[in-house]
Amino acid sequence: MDKLLRQFIEVATFKNVSHAANRLCLSQPTLTHNMKKLEDNLGVQLLVRSSSGVTLTEYGELLLEQARMMQRIYDNTLIRMDLLKERQERSLKIGSGHAWWHMFLRETFEAHRRQYPTANVHIDLGNHLRLMDLLLSGDIDLFIGHEIQGLNPKAGVSFLPLLSSTDTCYARTGHPLRGRTVGQEELLAYPHIELTPDEPRYQHVMEDMQAKRRERLQLHMTERVVYSTNSVATAVDMLAATNGIMVFPSCMQDYFARFEVLPLRLKEPLRKGIVGIYLMREKGEDPHIAQVIALMRRHMEQNRHLLE
Repeated sequence: MDKLLRQFIEVATFKNVSHAANRLCLSQPTLTHNMKKLEDNLGVQLLVRSSSGVTLTEYGELLLEQARMMQRIYDNTLIRMDLLKERQERSLKIGSGHAWWHMFLRETFEAHRRQYPTANVHIDLGNHLRLMDLLLSGDIDLFIGHEIQGLNPKAGVSFLPLLSSTDTCYARTGHPLRGRTVGQEELLAYPHIELTPDEPRYQHVMEDMQAKRRERLQLHMTERVVYSTNSVATAVDMLAATNGIMVFPSCMQDYFARFEVLPLRLKEPLRKGIVGIYLMREKGEDPHIAQVIALMRRHMEQNRHLLE
């Protein structure tokens, strides 16, 4: 807003140039000069000066009414610009495996939302190769997932370990294998339910696909019926409707128990892996990203008893 109009509002409000000058941290002669300059610019008399102060002319009354309206519009515009700036500077795009959203990322989202209520937040849940592709293309700022064996070292990403995770086999409560200890060879007779499977179009992020192929061979995927989905809700429905078995992090036992889906007792433990945060190396110095990572670590530590 114009400086002279702001000064005029103060003079008109106090009806005293000296008091207005003190409020504006100006000398009285400077403010008197500026009011005369405003009158000259408009070509009308705004103030009637006397020994007791100033009164407004008809022109002054009109200008005060309109100037206050302009001040409100200007101040509201500055507030909206600050909100827009915060929304852009504090916006967040995070990817995650389904398990980590339920275990601690949801709490991070809630804390971020409370701290920056006007900031945009996007959460993308899915397969870690797909999330890596989104990270490399700049569509997300970071993602949480298992360490990717065979990742192309030229990708320019950093991996920050968070926790160690063990998988287990889940099945419905009435599954034929329920109630006894099961060997891995017995699992082959039942369909495999795969949540967020790897997609060939994202294999470009890998330098060595042999690790992925070995993983599939260990599960004997080529010998089994496979039902796949990218939805936890759909996977739960598949488990409930079939004798299918799903391999998923063991820390999700309490979540799946709500749907009467429980771990099978296995003779041999399944794979153990490292879960961490992937981000582009240049993003590591971003203060906002560093703040979000610290928030994630805090919520992860608070839930460590559930994760182990």
